[in-house]
Amino acid sequence: MNGTELRDGYVVLDDGTYFVALNTNYELQKAPGFLYKRCARTEDTPQGWECVGGFDTAWKPVNDGKNWRADVDAIYDEETDSDVTIVANNTTRMEAIALLWQHRHTAFSRH
Repeated sequence: MNGTELRDGYVVLDDGTYFVALNTNYELQKAPGFLYKRCARTEDTPQGWECVGGFDTAWKPVNDGKNWRADVDAIYDEETDSDVTIVANNTTRMEAIALLWQHRHTAFSRH
């Protein structure tokens, strides 16, 4: 996906505020994706949305297909040294997408 263009064919979920889009650099059936939240167009968000999460394969894939994870943005936590909340780990791709969508309202938004 280029920085300011999003093809509707790659949007798989959309509630008018949040949407999930697949990464266009992959085959659609295997593509990881991103959770976006619509926001005002600003210098930081000229396209009118910000990325607030995503889903992808885990670092060490396993053979049973349950190697997907999803996370949403969070306020930085010094204790865990992380700015994401993992909402799915070692799941199927469809489970990761579903859990990402289920937790979309918990994602930290900067705009």
